Amino acid sequence: MRTKATAHFLGVKVLLALFIVLMEIIFINSLASAGMEFVFSSVAVTIALLLQLRFAVRPAAASPADMVVFIFNWLFLDLAPKVQLMSMPQRLINTSTVAVDRVALTNLMCALFMLAFTLFYGFLSGRAEARRVDSPPASAPRPFTAGAVGLALFVCVCVVAIAAPKAYASIDNAVAPSPASLIVKRCLLFLPSATLLILLHETVRSGRKLLFSRVCVLLLLLLLVLITENPYTEKRNALGPLYIALLLVAFPGFFANWSRRMLLLVGGMVVIFPAITIFTHNHQQALGDVTLTQVLDRLMDHYFSINYDSWANIYTAVEIAGAHGVQWGHQLLGSLLFFVPSSVWSGKPLATGIFLANYLTKNYSMWFTNLSAPLIAGDISTLVSSASCSMRAWQRLP
Repeated sequence: MRTKATAHFLGVKVLLALFIVLMEIIFINSLASAGMEFVFSSVAVTIALLLQLRFAVRPAAASPADMVVFIFNWLFLDLAPKVQLMSMPQRLINTSTVAVDRVALTNLMCALFMLAFTLFYGFLSGRAEARRVDSPPASAPRPFTAGAVGLALFVCVCVVAIAAPKAYASIDNAVAPSPASLIVKRCLLFLPSATLLILLHETVRSGRKLLFSRVCVLLLLLLLVLITENPYTEKRNALGPLYIALLLVAFPGFFANWSRRMLLLVGGMVVIFPAITIFTHNHQQALGDVTLTQVLDRLMDHYFSINYDSWANIYTAVEIAGAHGVQWGHQLLGSLLFFVPSSVWSGKPLATGIFLANYLTKNYSMWFTNLSAPLIAGDISTLVSSASCSMRAWQRLP
């Protein structure tokens, strides 16, 4: 059985690798005239991605963290920029213009980040695997008392009954969110989701007989989650992690298989999440009015939306560093000392996304400041250290 599972695992990896190589061949054939440095840097990204797939995605990992990093690197730093450059070779998705030397340097930085992550992950996950072999098996979680469950359910119902109508009213009236409303939306209205995840995990891991009362509590919490977390109230980047987490917690046996977890994550990030933007970006859209053509058009256009601006923003960071010099930790320092108010620290750096957007607005035609800020774009000098710190945070993951 273990041999069959290993063969299936390797088969999925081979299919992914073949698709990545095929996209690289199509990309080179399309833009080979741009120059050898352009081609070689793209090949470097592909090689780094294949090495990450081979050495930094573990079939025995209980957490899908390594899989998520691979999918992010694949979609945002490899596939999306290739599709964008083949369709718009003179202009990036964030309105910046294309220069071959900066494209090459951006690709090399992305490849270096992937290699650094792979090296640190391989080293630290090997140590974690050795500790897990020596450690005793985990015991079942302590059961929650009926009183604790009832109190948590009561609090969740009260929060939804009081806060949800106001949240829906602000969406209907297109009111700009205030700090207070963001706290209500991001914290208070997330209580049912957090409670459901915790209680569901305890229920599944306990191994006890499932009582009718517990089923009713879980279903009621799920109903509250559907009320507070849906395409009308949230964007795809908030809905995706929540519902994927619910599936992984609810069906740990089914998704213990690496291939099924990969299929869930790839299917969600490549197909489902882009498709539901039909509703998250248009609150008047009715489910019955959605056509297959509309869904396919949304999927095709999705890679050209500002959602896939990560690579382009790294490119802009390279451009800024070339024009004004490397920041040497200046942006990173602002992130680490985020709690220091700007009124006290007059020279506090802007958030990296805003910093990049201001540059693009001044020099190109960017029209808003809500841009993504990948780790690599935060500060070029922290490229390898950011991968190291990320892996240190995951060192204790199973």
